[in-house]
Amino acid sequence: MDSAPGARPETPPGTSPSILELRIHGVANALPYGALGLPRGEVTQSDGDGLGSFWVPTPAAEARDRALPPGDVHAIRPDVRREAYSWGAMARLGGVPFGGVLGVVGAVAVRLLWAAMVPFGLVNAAYWARRIPAPVPAAHRPTVRDTPTGSLRPDPTAALTRVFSLGLTLLFVSAVATVALSVVGTRCIGLAAPGPDALVPVCARIPEALDGLARLDVGDRLALLSLAPVLLVAILVAVAHSGQVRFESKFSVMRAGRTVPPSGPPLHRAGFWSRRSGSGLLWAHLGAALALTGQYLTWTRYADAGLPAPGLPLVALVVILGACVFVALRTDDDGVQAVTPRWKARAGLAVFAAGLLVWLLACAACLAGPQPERMPALIGLDLVPALLGVGLGGIAATGLAWRTARSTRAVAAWTAVPVVATACVGVVLVTQPGPGLRHLLVAVALLAVLSPVVVVLAAMLLRRRATEGWNGAGPGVFLLVSLAAAAVYSSLLVLGVQWALRTGEHPAPEPLGGGLVGVARTVPDPELVRVPPVYTEFGTASVVIALVFLVLLVVAAAGPYVIDTLRSRELWIPRAPRTPGPPYGPAAPAWRAVADAPDPDGGANPVLERVLRGRQVAAMSHRVELAVGALAAACYVAALVAHIPLVARHDGTDVVQVPQWLSSLAVPALGVLAATLVASALAGASGGVPGRPWGLLWDLLCFLPRSAHPFGPPSYAERVVPEVRSRVDAWLTGADIADDAERARVAPQRRVVLSGHSMGGVLAAAVILIRAGNPVPRTAPDGADGRLGLLTYGVQLRPFFGRFFPDLLGPATTGLPPSTGPAWSADPWGGQVEAAARDERAAGSGPGTVPAAPLTPEGPEPGSGEQATLLSLLTCGAKPAWVNLWRRTDFLGFPVMGYGENDVDRGAEEMDRSAYLFAVATHSGYPASWAYHEALDEVIGRLTPAGQSGAQPAVTQRGEPG
Repeated sequence: MDSAPGARPETPPGTSPSILELRIHGVANALPYGALGLPRGEVTQSDGDGLGSFWVPTPAAEARDRALPPGDVHAIRPDVRREAYSWGAMARLGGVPFGGVLGVVGAVAVRLLWAAMVPFGLVNAAYWARRIPAPVPAAHRPTVRDTPTGSLRPDPTAALTRVFSLGLTLLFVSAVATVALSVVGTRCIGLAAPGPDALVPVCARIPEALDGLARLDVGDRLALLSLAPVLLVAILVAVAHSGQVRFESKFSVMRAGRTVPPSGPPLHRAGFWSRRSGSGLLWAHLGAALALTGQYLTWTRYADAGLPAPGLPLVALVVILGACVFVALRTDDDGVQAVTPRWKARAGLAVFAAGLLVWLLACAACLAGPQPERMPALIGLDLVPALLGVGLGGIAATGLAWRTARSTRAVAAWTAVPVVATACVGVVLVTQPGPGLRHLLVAVALLAVLSPVVVVLAAMLLRRRATEGWNGAGPGVFLLVSLAAAAVYSSLLVLGVQWALRTGEHPAPEPLGGGLVGVARTVPDPELVRVPPVYTEFGTASVVIALVFLVLLVVAAAGPYVIDTLRSRELWIPRAPRTPGPPYGPAAPAWRAVADAPDPDGGANPVLERVLRGRQVAAMSHRVELAVGALAAACYVAALVAHIPLVARHDGTDVVQVPQWLSSLAVPALGVLAATLVASALAGASGGVPGRPWGLLWDLLCFLPRSAHPFGPPSYAERVVPEVRSRVDAWLTGADIADDAERARVAPQRRVVLSGHSMGGVLAAAVILIRAGNPVPRTAPDGADGRLGLLTYGVQLRPFFGRFFPDLLGPATTGLPPSTGPAWSADPWGGQVEAAARDERAAGSGPGTVPAAPLTPEGPEPGSGEQATLLSLLTCGAKPAWVNLWRRTDFLGFPVMGYGENDVDRGAEEMDRSAYLFAVATHSGYPASWAYHEALDEVIGRLTPAGQSGAQPAVTQRGEPG
């Protein structure tokens, strides 16, 4: 039986605590009082603002909890100062413009816009899932004012990701331009009939506020409606940057320290979380959007449109290609504090100025032109979205093979895939060749897009990258899901407006007489209110995605669970090794019931049955990688199905249509998606705190810096990591002590334990890594100083972040053993559990005596001067000052070293010790567990002690309270 925590070190009266326990919440965004386990009125803010803040118990609550016996849910060690850091507001709407002015309607609209930014966030995830190059050697780096700087060579994967992000922007612009210019401007508002009492046919569902547009010339009307896509881009920029939470108002101690040259993994680099000088990327997107809008206005089929500058569409194409080249050449990030060449910023502004000029000239051409005799056909709106879909699909397909390719030239060769596919489709759509050549070009385009699958299948069969997410296909998976989401959003907008405008009633025409133009509202012929075929195919693709995903999801994720329910005996999933439990108190009987193995000959154990069901449900959610892979495969299939009808012709005249039953499902499927989006927005708008769409996905996307798409969600980590690091440095250096002599006496005795839950554990790891890359003056850059410990619980560091972003948080950075993905079985980690048991039996060691896992799989020992890892930075003695808690009932918590016994991982009891009634603990409640208090003692015991001896203290001995 585990014993209770023994007597804690006593702090002499009048002496302040020497150990800072800093709790950092996770994606659940626990409020400060919840993170400290106290009522709302027993916490007070000690520092920070409305976005990032530090909280401590009130003096009365702190004095009460310090007097509690060791092991109590709320007990505080005498030598510990307990704080909570709150960052949840950074991943929320915060002070979004017009959100409060318009009330609930405005808040819902803004949340829908934030949901529309998810594809942009997925592109940023794809950017950080690719191979991240090393900086240029120090001998080739420029220096400015004796400050070490760095630079990066152009990388083809970064270029393709940023070109993909630019294509997403243009796809959204195309959707809004289709609604404004085509559906409303030329389809639902017609030409005025000649005569003294002229009437303009208008769709019955067009709002009366737009009657003024009907009385304008077509050119004037289109010029005014072209403001719609421009306003969309402006709103996206405003929403994306309204959540800006960069750490600019303060400077941590690291700013006063020395900055080491950038080297090693990105999270070691001093500039990774600092402000990026990439405003040129935003200007390039804005310029390309304006140029494309101008191209849509002037690329018409009829010469009588009255355009004085017929070559303007070609100029717009040059501006868009220039924006592609600019974003492809941008290399000033990846954590390198680079001195951006002046030409880059100027080039970005030049692209914006050129795009603005093209749009203004196009508007002037429309305003100056005479009223045409027939409605002009805007060719660009029919062709460009189709070409964008093919090009983006080709880039996403190549992303599946980026990590598998072993050289830069091999990756650069994949650029031919989107180029060839887009060129073939462009020739078919523009020139409309004969059947033979048409089918040949279609076949070449499809083979080009399918070619990366061969590499992916080979990697899966050979298992060369089994320790990377989706066998190294992570960038492509993120890009495919991003493209599918953008396509669904675009078709949802276009087809939704089309469906709404095709209905209505037939009101009587209202001629004004006197030579004035009247409005004749009618229900239009469905063929009149037509949209480019690409959006119908996008809608069809959403049905294909849903059908294929459901099938693959059942097979890949839910299949093993369904099979398990049909078994005669219930699946047994063991608890986490080395799980301590309370030997006394109300939770002790439940703990003993859960700790016992099932007895086939004994009676029913209702407590164990409930916990076992919780383990099985959590195991099903652990197959999320398989589910996302199935979604990406469905998106891949849908992308091919959606584009075949665009390029293949039937009998040389009509477009080949998908089956009628499939296309008829497009609008209902999109309607369901629209209702889901609105429901999620309303759910986020309810409650007393600002919400965010799809909480877990949103917070995961917001962790990564915004380096690929400027409209992506802002990165809260760009403020959290420096802010927490600043608090750590301030505590260790005694910055809160005014007297110099007292500071010199107290500071060496201080220690810090970062206590991170879920995403908070990842943030804490980033804080420790950035201190290695940019240390305070007294800390060695290649090792640990023994004053900083880590306590994590419910984290996804190894099986999620380490696999999905190998170059950010993989084994080379963390020092953790590599992890394979979940298996297709009822217990996705059963194979790793059995392998760990075999290793223990082969070692001939009993429980508790298994040798500690190596510090790194291939890395150096601490203090060797070579590349430091997270584990080595936490290791000054025999064991690292890191304990990780996890439980098998946690749907988002995993071990960090493995499923066997080791020096870092510990199990946490699977019941909520703080609850009055029995409740199975899942992803929350770790600080209230018995294991948490033992783990905190263990981490503190592994830190170097205060004083000059440097001896490693023993772990606190435990015994039941006297």
